[in-house]
Amino acid sequence: MAQNTSVIKAKAGRAGALSNVLLLVSVRKPELRHRRNLFITALVLRLAGAGLLAWIGYIHWVLWQSEGYKFIPTDGPFFLVDAIAGVALAAALLVWPRPLAGLVSAGFVAGTILALVISLTVGLLGFNESISAYYVVLALVVESITLVILLAWTALVAWLVPGRS
Repeated sequence: MAQNTSVIKAKAGRAGALSNVLLLVSVRKPELRHRRNLFITALVLRLAGAGLLAWIGYIHWVLWQSEGYKFIPTDGPFFLVDAIAGVALAAALLVWPRPLAGLVSAGFVAGTILALVISLTVGLLGFNESISAYYVVLALVVESITLVILLAWTALVAWLVPGRS
């Protein structure tokens, strides 16, 4: 009998863990009104994440527009896409504060970091970046901090989504 109960608890535990993971992609709004300290924490993390996303967009815009990256045949247009996406995701995070928005934004930032690291090491689509190039170190620092902030915000609001088990 004790074995049967532990099997049931294990299955329920796995189902609960799966539902908690699925909350990361939730489109439901987190309940923050009645938890003032968590509301302030979530608000600060969200505003910081949105501001840093916009800054990432700005850095890519400057690189594309002023630093000549628009003349790089294959990689150049991606700098413009990153500039637009950074600002668009910052706006989305401000107007639609859902775990899914944070997860998509974090994925964007992780992809941007990965592209820069690949470009620094083996080259990306025929373009090799140098660590001494303008904005490279700044981009790595800002993007890493942004990723941590976005993941922290996403985890916090996913935890506060109603219906969590």
